Order: sequence, then C-alpha cells, then structure tokens
Amino acid sequence: MYIQSLQPTTINTTSYLNIVAEKMEKLTIKVVNVQGMIAKKLTTQVTQGIQELDINLSDLANGNYILNAFNQDGFLKSFRFKKL
Repeated sequence: MYIQSLQPTTINTTSYLNIVAEKMEKLTIKVVNVQGMIAKKLTTQVTQGIQELDINLSDLANGNYILNAFNQDGFLKSFRFKKL
C-alpha cells in the first residue's frame, strides 16, 4: 500500500488521503497532537486500486497535528496538518 498525499493540509472538517493499494488491506490512522497524545484513531479496510479516503476531522480541536498511517506491515507515511 502506498499513500500519495493528504489534501488539504489546512482542514476545517474533512481531508482526503490518496491511496494506491495492491490488495485489500487494513489501514490504521493515528492523529497525534503537538503534545504527542493520540487525538483520534481510525481503522478501515482499503480495497485494491487507486482511491480517495475521506477522513472526518471535525471533532478535533483547532491546532497542529500529525497524521500517521499504518498497515499490518507497520508504518507507511506521516503528514502534518492544521485544523482550523
């Protein structure tokens, strides 16, 4: 699995992960605040192919965060974003 990007990186409610998956896999997303605490954790099944995964981040407080993505093999990618 390959994660191309997180769009947009300045977020009000929803952001999108652009994903390329070679097979159906479980994806775990952990959103960490600047203090290093997990602010949100999501787990979803990703199907094979190119797709855009909607992530609802409206429940986060305003601030700076890091989104970390994992599959069953381990860490995939990290993105910084700002919640307004």
